[in-house]
Amino acid sequence: MTAVGPLAVTGDAELTNAGDQFLAHRDKLTALDLSPLTRLTRVGCSFLCGCAGLTSLDLTPLGHVSSVGHAFLADCVGLTALDLTPLAHLTKEGGSFLGGCGGLTALDLTPLMYLEGVGNGFLGDCTALTALDLAPLGHLTSVGDCFLAGCFALTAVDFTAFFHLTSVGSSFLAGCANLRTLDLTPFAQLASAGISFFHDCVGLTALDLTPLTHLTRMGGQFLAGCRELTAVDLTITFRVATSSGNKGIPVHSSHRSSVQRRRKPLKSLLAV
Repeated sequence: MTAVGPLAVTGDAELTNAGDQFLAHRDKLTALDLSPLTRLTRVGCSFLCGCAGLTSLDLTPLGHVSSVGHAFLADCVGLTALDLTPLAHLTKEGGSFLGGCGGLTALDLTPLMYLEGVGNGFLGDCTALTALDLAPLGHLTSVGDCFLAGCFALTAVDFTAFFHLTSVGSSFLAGCANLRTLDLTPFAQLASAGISFFHDCVGLTALDLTPLTHLTRMGGQFLAGCRELTAVDLTITFRVATSSGNKGIPVHSSHRSSVQRRRKPLKSLLAV
């Protein structure tokens, strides 16, 4: 492998598996040609993680990759756009996928329709995303911790296709401060949610929880920090087993929230 000016990967045409930390934390790297890596099928953790100087990246050579490790392209803050089309064969990702890519303003997730699951920190701290269509991930039955956490520019998230979802990890959408409304109708099968469900979604003024008819387990800090909520309708009956070990509490009430907490960055919510 040699580098002259913008880095060009050469001599790796037979490489099928890129190990951990492949060119990670090369923050002075401004361009990269991946064309010799056309036979890659797997990449390890932290692939190009922290390459903050990259402003664009052509993923076409990665068209055969089916698995990526933790922190794939994480903290590539200079990327403002990324075409995921070449990743149409991707079935596994190890968490923090594109986490911290704060320059991305839009992202088409259609090529990820064959993902078997998403790990912790999926798209976490992608702070410039304003809207996201999650329909390509509608087949998922669970998502890990910190799903979209810290994406505070999001004003709309479409969960229409998420009717298979049965569990979400902790800090689900935590810190999405600019969300004004959220339709939970597709979450009718949701049975379990981790701690800090919608934590610090300070833009929400109302939230209809009545679709959550199958919810039986809820972690602590439920809607904590959602200080603009004037009322939350909990007239549905569900049994909640908290993370502190309570056996379950039937709930029939209307709750007014005035909890005010500081927003925590994703790195404090998610232990890497």
